[in-house]
Amino acid sequence: PPCPSPGPPTEEGSCTSSDDDVEGLRRRQGHEPRPGPPPPAPAPYRGPPDAGDEDGLSMSKYLLGALALVAVGLLVISGPVESVVSRDVEAEEQESPLPADGKDSKQKPPPSDAGDPQSVQSVNLLLDKLAKENQEIRLMQAELQAHKEELRALLQKSEGEAAAAGAQQQSLTAENARLRAALERETAALRDAQAELQRLRAAGTPGSHRTGEPAAEQPPCTGTPTHGEDAARREAAR
Repeated sequence: PPCPSPGPPTEEGSCTSSDDDVEGLRRRQGHEPRPGPPPPAPAPYRGPPDAGDEDGLSMSKYLLGALALVAVGLLVISGPVESVVSRDVEAEEQESPLPADGKDSKQKPPPSDAGDPQSVQSVNLLLDKLAKENQEIRLMQAELQAHKEELRALLQKSEGEAAAAGAQQQSLTAENARLRAALERETAALRDAQAELQRLRAAGTPGSHRTGEPAAEQPPCTGTPTHGEDAARREAAR
């Protein structure tokens, strides 16, 4: 009996497998695609031994078609995967931007030199120097306070002396005024005494020129001195 032609059933099986691959790709595109193993290549159809060259050509066509489908599937799968990966990389770069110099932002901490004897000695010397400076500052503050107290005492003393000098000046001014008033009174009394003396001399002159009696024989006035004469004597004694 004649053998059935292997062409039509093989083409139908190839179309069915390609439809299944496309449907599977569409389903995978609905969620995050992940690269998976390529779909298995359809098993080559082995026709009867008497198929000849036609069977060889049909098998090569089927193989080429299957390889083309596998390549298309890989391209379709790798495209979304690359876009998702690129989006993830961009999001990570935005969340943690790199420094301007392009180096890692994490810097190593400076090496600790706590165990270095030179650094410990320098720190101790610095602390000693600071302690000495603080002590000198305290001494200077104490000296300044003592000078301030001395200046305050001198100021109070000078104020007291100035007040005493002012009071003494006032008393001297009052005494000077009193003495000036007394001098004016004495001067007025002297003038009065001189006027009285002149009046007495004028009154005693007519009695001294009597007829036949020399003026030298007149007895001098030996009576009690008047007030004007006393004032004149006091003025002469001064």
